[in-house]
Amino acid sequence: MKKREFIKRAGLVAALAGFGLTLESCSEDEEPAPTGGSGLTVDLSVSPFSRLKDPDSWLLHPDENILLVNVGGSISAFSSACTHSGCTRDWTFSGEFICGCHGSRFNTTGQVTNGPATSALARISVSREGDVLTLG
Repeated sequence: MKKREFIKRAGLVAALAGFGLTLESCSEDEEPAPTGGSGLTVDLSVSPFSRLKDPDSWLLHPDENILLVNVGGSISAFSSACTHSGCTRDWTFSGEFICGCHGSRFNTTGQVTNGPATSALARISVSREGDVLTLG
């Protein structure tokens, strides 16, 4: 970046910061940090998590940026931060995860099936003991 461009952007950032605003990018080059986490537990006997007992069900964790999916009785978890633009809370599921921000699609293993995203969702490890899942 040239000095003039840097000064121009720095001035814009400073002005926006004064109003409490930030610049966000829609770049495919930036991958958001995975969220979700380390030792978080989910009780499948409690709503809304109880629906994950049904094969082919899914859930966006109500308090964390985590997508959960039950495929044939096996539950997987992924960061809900879309690898295209970082959107975390605008998801639907129809056999695959669909980010509502720009239409990227991911299969139930987290792999991209349709862009603009180019990299997979970050997988979160899941262990299960009875009705309790431990994530991360």
